[in-house]
Amino acid sequence: MTSADPLPRSTPDTGGTEARPKRTRRAPMFTSTPDTPPPQLLCPSCDRLLEYRQTVISGVKPIERWDYFECRTCGEFVYRDRTRKLRSTA
Repeated sequence: MTSADPLPRSTPDTGGTEARPKRTRRAPMFTSTPDTPPPQLLCPSCDRLLEYRQTVISGVKPIERWDYFECRTCGEFVYRDRTRKLRSTA
């Protein structure tokens, strides 16, 4: 006698692809003192220097970074590090 199982074990049919575990989103980290300093940016409307407020680091992969700024006359802006784009949050 052999020690092999008499019945073959069945595996779910995945259609030829292996099932990947879902990526989990990281909890956002808020800081006003990031490891890499935020860029010095000018307001696109009035050309004044924007005042840095905070950085948010989050995402799945790659990790995303958003720097939040404020202009005294024009309002709030967010700078996305990956795309290097500044946009108004209002």
